Amino acid sequence: MKSVQVTGVGSEIPTRRITNQDWEKLVDTSDQWIRDNLGIRERARIEANRTPADLGVAASRKALEMSALPADRLDFVLCATNSQADLFPSTASRIQELIGAERATAMDIQAGCTGWIYGMQLAGALVRSGEAERVLVVGTEALTRSLNLYDRSSSLFGDGSGACVVEHRADREPRRLKGIVAVTRTIPSLAMHHPTIYSEQENALELYLSRKDLTTVRRPLPVMDGKASLKLALTRTLEAVDEALSKAKADWGIEPGDIAHFIPHQTNVHIVRRFCEHVGHAFETIPFTLEKYGGISTAGIPTGLAEHLAAGHIKTGDLILVCGYGAGFTVGAMILEWSGSAKS
Repeated sequence: MKSVQVTGVGSEIPTRRITNQDWEKLVDTSDQWIRDNLGIRERARIEANRTPADLGVAASRKALEMSALPADRLDFVLCATNSQADLFPSTASRIQELIGAERATAMDIQAGCTGWIYGMQLAGALVRSGEAERVLVVGTEALTRSLNLYDRSSSLFGDGSGACVVEHRADREPRRLKGIVAVTRTIPSLAMHHPTIYSEQENALELYLSRKDLTTVRRPLPVMDGKASLKLALTRTLEAVDEALSKAKADWGIEPGDIAHFIPHQTNVHIVRRFCEHVGHAFETIPFTLEKYGGISTAGIPTGLAEHLAAGHIKTGDLILVCGYGAGFTVGAMILEWSGSAKS
């Protein structure tokens, strides 16, 4: 079995913003309510001339540069997204082409907001088994383009991208953890499955595209029961966290106190605080991206990792715990060792 190193990370956040004041004009809400209940001040919004693939390319190039890895040496490009610009080809294949990863197999992963953790789990397994040596894992979103602007629950979403390089490097043997410890679960259709404006027997997208009126209100938009989904998210995600910590201890002798950093998926400040309490990491020590970017789904955790590293908090050999949840219903938790360089 080969060792696995995470050697590069990059993030790309759009420059446009949607403020709480913008949402006040659309639905019955207020800046204070959003800050108190969600923890969001503003959201990143993709530029009109860019796509999720464009964001992914920018994040990927930063990750590859940090790893000193030419794109044409990649074996796989895995892209987690819930907001692909096209039904096909995959967003991963567009990223592969634009970064010049000519040798790579490219594929998308759709697992709600947990998709990037799923991708990292797969990348770790590919490298550990010897099926691949160098894998790029991207999370990229343009969620603000598919929101129901008259649904208050949509006010949490933002746009962005994050990417990581997972590889085997004989010159950078890990200090403690030679693989990626990951626990993922899919709980069929619980809490986040709702019919669209069409019946389940109808093809919502086909009927939408056949209409003369293609307004936002008529589009088959995502709907979320926020209270039910967050309750389930807290319970089942913490179960995954506990299982990942148990696996790390059993397989590698790693104790919870050995974890240097915690980066949770972020859609609600109160859930984030509960996660922090559970794992024993102070809220003030995590990269809290929700406030300034909104919930950026698959891009959130790698963006938090990139910003924490850039701030000088992460050192080579540090163990990092991440966790997330999303539509499906999906949950995941992962422990990795940072094998890249530390910011000087």
